[in-house]
Amino acid sequence: MRRTRERRTLVALAAVVPLLLTGVAACGSGSGGDGGDVTITFVWWGSDGRANLTKKAVELFQQKNPKIKVQTSFSAYAAYWEKLATQTAGGKPPDVLNVDTRYLAEYGGRGVLADLNEGAGKAISLADINPELAATGVYQGKRYAVPWAQNTPAMLYDPAAFTAAGADPAKGLTWDQFADATQKVSAASGFAARGATDFGILDTTLEIWLRQQGKQFYTPEGKLGFTADDLRRYWQLAGRFRDAKGASPADVTASYNTSPEQSPLGKKQTSSEFAYDNLLPAYQKANGKPLNVAPYPTDASGNTGQYRRPSMFLAVSARSPQQEAAAKLVDFLVNDAEVGKIVGTDRGLAPNLKVRAQLSGSAKGADKTLYDYEAALEPKLGAAPPVPPKGAGAIQKLLQRTYEEVAFGRMSLDDAVSRFMSEAEKGLQ
Repeated sequence: MRRTRERRTLVALAAVVPLLLTGVAACGSGSGGDGGDVTITFVWWGSDGRANLTKKAVELFQQKNPKIKVQTSFSAYAAYWEKLATQTAGGKPPDVLNVDTRYLAEYGGRGVLADLNEGAGKAISLADINPELAATGVYQGKRYAVPWAQNTPAMLYDPAAFTAAGADPAKGLTWDQFADATQKVSAASGFAARGATDFGILDTTLEIWLRQQGKQFYTPEGKLGFTADDLRRYWQLAGRFRDAKGASPADVTASYNTSPEQSPLGKKQTSSEFAYDNLLPAYQKANGKPLNVAPYPTDASGNTGQYRRPSMFLAVSARSPQQEAAAKLVDFLVNDAEVGKIVGTDRGLAPNLKVRAQLSGSAKGADKTLYDYEAALEPKLGAAPPVPPKGAGAIQKLLQRTYEEVAFGRMSLDDAVSRFMSEAEKGLQ
């Protein structure tokens, strides 16, 4: 089923190019602009809770811009990309859309997204956004997107379970210490709940681990930035946790879903999971226990490998005939202080540093935890990696699918490494 879905998505996206060739030049910088009312469409991915917050922000925009009507829709992450590929291939892309860093090169490089350094995009202010964060929306010299929020990969965990095991992830752990702690957590539950969700399936965790080794997932030229031996060592590390019953068994790992509610930690099947820090409130709600957020385990050097990450982007369709209105919405969502209060930390910290400073001063509960966590981590954050190349979304799925074969014992580690490297390299050609 996964392979079928991936093929459908790629086929739909491949159909985008000829359609764009006939239409982008004609409507690339349209404004909708006779001064009358205009309607734009805006789509994003996320939960019902995120949708409610986003719709409130959109309603505020419409109150302040009564001549612009915004039609909204949202989907879960996987369904979002399938639907977006179909809409774009059909010549009816939304005017404003969310984009994930994995798909920025795919959609930007195919001419689906407008260059916001030009035309109507110039109205979007980046003056109060950290330059390194702002730069993550640039691909091959064109600004295809603007960060809507900042987050960073992190470990979310049950502090009570780890304290009982004699470990405090918030103070920082080495990989060896984390392995020891997860085994103790698993044993304390009678192995009913493992200490960690098996991270061998996660491209984000592989990326952080590679950065700790001084390497990167992708090179600036769009090739794999690691070798087969690097991947073997990473999967051996994950296997060490799994074999010692510190990490989730194969059947639980295979059920992993990007939704906190459907994740092993969210379902109380594990006591820690690598995710993004802004998901703390959602994980906490799903799990039902007070959870905390901590930096990644490290080697002896203490390099976390973490960086200032755009949790998601806002982009404008190159085919939109209402680009001035679309750019106005993007600028509002990114820079308006009231929007910052409405959406909170659902997507991450506000990208506008002035808005963030205002919000952090009054933050409470999980929001305060996130602000304090990133403020403490800020001096240790490295430069963001290059924009992932076209095909990065499919490689994420390939990594998960291949590792599951290892976890279930259906494929040897060496065969899995060879298959992944071969298929990934072909996918990036």
